[in-house]
Amino acid sequence: MAIKEVVAERELVGETAARGRFPVRIRIGKPYPASDVDWACPVAVEGMEWPFPDMHGVDSLQALTLALYIARQSLEDFLEKGGKLFWPEGEPATLESIFGKGI
Repeated sequence: MAIKEVVAERELVGETAARGRFPVRIRIGKPYPASDVDWACPVAVEGMEWPFPDMHGVDSLQALTLALYIARQSLEDFLEKGGKLFWPEGEPATLESIFGKGI
């Protein structure tokens, strides 16, 4: 499902032995009220094999934080399975260089 209003994105390049190099784009959408008691935030890691549902939280900050967390976890899983990540210019990318410390 396409994210209607993207508030943040980052372009990377992924690499695996089976697929070679391919584009990866992290996209975070604008949080929105999902009901009277919770918020949701769209998230996508395009180029990976799995889609994500919108992340739900008690407020917009928690929904946004969970969206960032699931994006990071998906890339961490990709790296643990032998994948590699690069910046578009070709330099290696680490989770810390992508997300900063503490996320």
